[in-house]
Amino acid sequence: MSLSKENKVGSLSWLKHPGHYLFFKIFIWFWLTIIGTITALVFLSNITAINAVSNEPLHGPMEKNLLYTAKSIERSVVKHKRTLSDMLSHPRLSKRKLLYLSAEQQEDSLTNKEVPNDVDLSLLNFTKTMSPQIIFTEKYQAFGPIQITVPSGNFYLYEIDINHQPPLFLRLKLMPGWMKVSIAIIASLILSFLFSRNLIAPINSLKKAAVKLSGGDLSARAAISVSRKDELGILGRDFNSMANQLEQLISSQKRLLADISHELRSPLTRLKMATGLAQMQANEASQSYLLRIEKEANQLDKMIADVLQVSRLEAKSQALSLQQQSLQIIIDHVLNDAQFEAKQNNKQLQIMGSADISVNCDETLIASALENLLRNAIKYANSTISITLKHTDAIYIEICDDGPGVPNNQLNKLCEPFFRQSDARDRVSGGTGLGLAIAKNAITAHGGNLVLSNKEQGGLCANITLPIIKE
Repeated sequence: MSLSKENKVGSLSWLKHPGHYLFFKIFIWFWLTIIGTITALVFLSNITAINAVSNEPLHGPMEKNLLYTAKSIERSVVKHKRTLSDMLSHPRLSKRKLLYLSAEQQEDSLTNKEVPNDVDLSLLNFTKTMSPQIIFTEKYQAFGPIQITVPSGNFYLYEIDINHQPPLFLRLKLMPGWMKVSIAIIASLILSFLFSRNLIAPINSLKKAAVKLSGGDLSARAAISVSRKDELGILGRDFNSMANQLEQLISSQKRLLADISHELRSPLTRLKMATGLAQMQANEASQSYLLRIEKEANQLDKMIADVLQVSRLEAKSQALSLQQQSLQIIIDHVLNDAQFEAKQNNKQLQIMGSADISVNCDETLIASALENLLRNAIKYANSTISITLKHTDAIYIEICDDGPGVPNNQLNKLCEPFFRQSDARDRVSGGTGLGLAIAKNAITAHGGNLVLSNKEQGGLCANITLPIIKE
């Protein structure tokens, strides 16, 4: 019973806070656009002069009253021999609104009151042959005509209502078409722009934060206002909460890896010392086992050193020993060792171009990055490793092998620590999975970029871009 009651309360929660729901925001903005358009039309219809004369058929009590007045005037003039001027000056008619008797000749027309100078009654002349109408002009509203036949000729009776605003619908109808279209377009554009910006801004913020986060920027957050309570506001805050947890988890993982690696150095050092002492006292039969222990200890020591270096580079706590020196000299030292290693594996290096330019860099880090990339290329190449060097606005180094390449879905993971391809998981062929991670972080520490890609004809290419920083 309580569960159904809670579900009912939850389903009706939107009634209490409709502004927290995107559906209602869209609905309200839609109607605000319509209301704003109508309001603008009404406002401009009130301040815009009606330059045209328009009319509508006259029906109902007003028509009957005007017919009665016309018959009364006609009967008094014909039967009682009174003049039209006397009849219009009669107190019963003089108290009414402005009555206008239009004659065939304009100078013979009569009124029961003085006509203001800005009122042009000649605008009614076109209606004399029409049935009773409501005539709208800028200055007045007229009802008529009703024909009156007297001995002096034919007259047409109108009742004039000066300074009377035409009905709203008619004012809107009388507005020029271009003005109505312009108002509708401008009002809808302004309101739709405001609504679209209000709706799209958090989405764009989420998109930018997601792109940065996927690119490795764990500090990326969506700029969502705390006061925003709708679905986008909730989504943005949930995204930021997820990013916070992700940053904490990855930071904790890196810190744990660095701490463990650091703590392993001490017992490993003691192990190597104990192995050395044991070798001094062991017989010949035990020497092979002790040599094996020493080799594995050295391998473990190197692995721990690599892990610590990756951790420091990722945390940007690695102090760079920057010196001005020729990049070609650094590359030559690395290539000499790579040439020897390639020859031992019956493979050859093809070197094109040069990088004879002085740069400010950490020689050890740059050499380590190039060495790891070359060793990786030598390990997986079938026969040839090509190295292309050039420098223009930046330094470009390309290292390619003619091996089997890497599946495209694994390219972005190759530079992650301890990542190895599924077909290269063994220690002999796959290594520790730290070489490319060290290379990428070393190049990034110098403001450069490392991109791995597959060649069309087969093989993996490592493209290094380094900025030219001379000081």
